[in-house]
Amino acid sequence: MKKLYLFFFFFLTFNLTFADSFIIKLDGSKSQIKSNSFRVNSLEKIIYYKLIDSDKEIKLNFKDFDYVVFGVNKFKTFRLNNSKEITGFFVLTETDDKMLIAIPTADPESDNNKVNYVFHVIDKNYNIIETHTFNNLRNQKSSNARSEIYSKISFYFSNCTSLISRLSSYDKNMHSIDNLSILGFFNAPVFTECK
Repeated sequence: MKKLYLFFFFFLTFNLTFADSFIIKLDGSKSQIKSNSFRVNSLEKIIYYKLIDSDKEIKLNFKDFDYVVFGVNKFKTFRLNNSKEITGFFVLTETDDKMLIAIPTADPESDNNKVNYVFHVIDKNYNIIETHTFNNLRNQKSSNARSEIYSKISFYFSNCTSLISRLSSYDKNMHSIDNLSILGFFNAPVFTECK
């Protein structure tokens, strides 16, 4: 009997693990995906993923889907400020009236593994309220830009305690003067709903 319970537990866990990973296309259709198969190429505006029952990788343009949920992450496409251009961002949090979205992008012209980051605070109509850009370089200008992240996000999302707590854990590093630890918050873009 104990083995039957264990089997049922593992079966349920397996199904729940994959049931929380899906893509919503623009036509409203929903497809279950393997959460560990999702990749983003933000420069080419393409995502890659595999369906639950297949090992074939599927390629999809940003213009063809609304959002993807995979594990604890959410990736969504936007037309910011009523632009015709479609962009894709990880949604870090969502409240009743605004969202925090971000994307890291490898700099294709850099030889030193430079990664550029941007986050936006947007309203429900996808208008940008605040933008902050920064990178992973070890110089004073880059460090100063990273030092402003916590205060900007906490200003707009002070009521979202789970987000601020998570951000604080990356922001506080007493032995670092270059503020590089905050990049971990954006390199692991966990979605936190604060409604």
